[in-house]
Amino acid sequence: MKKISMIFLSLLTIILIAGCGTTEEKEQKLVCTSTENEDGMSLESVISMTYKNNKLNHMTMEVNTKVTDSDIQENWKVFESAMDEDNKEFNKDGISLKVESDSKNYEYKTILDIDVENTTEEALKEQGFSDLKDDNSTIKSSKEAAEEDGYVCEIK
Repeated sequence: MKKISMIFLSLLTIILIAGCGTTEEKEQKLVCTSTENEDGMSLESVISMTYKNNKLNHMTMEVNTKVTDSDIQENWKVFESAMDEDNKEFNKDGISLKVESDSKNYEYKTILDIDVENTTEEALKEQGFSDLKDDNSTIKSSKEAAEEDGYVCEIK
C-alpha cells in the first residue's frame, strides 16, 4: 500500500510540474447583452470582450437601433443623418467603426471593434477609450460591472 501511495504521489508531482510549466495562453470571452425600449426606439447592445491570461485584448460592441415610432420612421432620413453625424466610419490603428443603415426596416447598426493588444494609447485616447489599454479589470470584475449597468453576461 505504501508503494502505491508513493507512485501516486510521484505521478501527481509530475503532473503538477508539467502543468505549471506551460506557456499556453488561456483565452476567455465575455459576452454581455442589453435591450432597451425608449422614445420609440429599441436598442439592442452586444459587447464581446476577449481576455488572454485574464487581460483584455479585444473588444467588439454592436448597437442595433430599431425605430418603432411612426413619426421617426416618416423622417428616417433626418434620423439617419443625425446618427451618421455622431457615428463616422473609420479604421485606424486597430480601432474601427462600421455603420449599417436599413431604411426598409428602420434599423441603424454601429459596430465598434478594438484590438486592444495592437492599438496605440493615442488611438484609444482619440476615440475616448484612454483607460482601456491600462485597465487592470479582470473578466470577472468586467462581468460584474456590466451586470450592474443592466447587461446580461456570460463567460464562454
